[in-house]
Amino acid sequence: MGRVGHKLTPSPPFPLVAAYGSTRRGHAGVGLGTEMSVDIRDASPSDLAGCHRCLDEVAREGRWLSRLSAPPIEHYAAFVAGLREANAPQVVAVDREVVGWCDIIPDASPVRAHVGRLGMGLVASHRGKGLGQRLLSLALDRARQRGLERIELSVLNDNAPARALYERLGFQIEGRRRRDWKRDGIYRDSILMALDLGAPE
Repeated sequence: MGRVGHKLTPSPPFPLVAAYGSTRRGHAGVGLGTEMSVDIRDASPSDLAGCHRCLDEVAREGRWLSRLSAPPIEHYAAFVAGLREANAPQVVAVDREVVGWCDIIPDASPVRAHVGRLGMGLVASHRGKGLGQRLLSLALDRARQRGLERIELSVLNDNAPARALYERLGFQIEGRRRRDWKRDGIYRDSILMALDLGAPE
């Protein structure tokens, strides 16, 4: 995962949300169904193009992420380099190619260096298979190892599968941003959630 350090927090190349079937940078389509034979592991440099393609596929659904396409590949590469410099958790689901991701960005503020912001997503073909829970569980394990104590996220109110996933893993609702999203004249609320990992031992 690289060296530990809070000094650098990468600026995401897209606004964060949860595409699980969710909001921010990714929480798209996380459901309960049967697990697939998919590898869940730490991301590597060779995953860059696959992660970019996966992000773009989810973004173009126009339902879960706060942008409608992935950023240019060079911007995304800079974002991923920042994750590595910050020793930030980044895990992927791989089924011959990258089909999902979860990353946790440490906050840049010196008084919030213990806090990370979560984003995740899965392509539509791999939702409802139990992969979201596997992705998120590994990312949270890496966050604990990284020394993070609190994980925050934003998820669209109507993204029931993602909200259920986060609640199963202990996230609590802390607030609501009303009329947070507007597209084609339709407003959607965002739910703010957080998980207390506890102080490092």
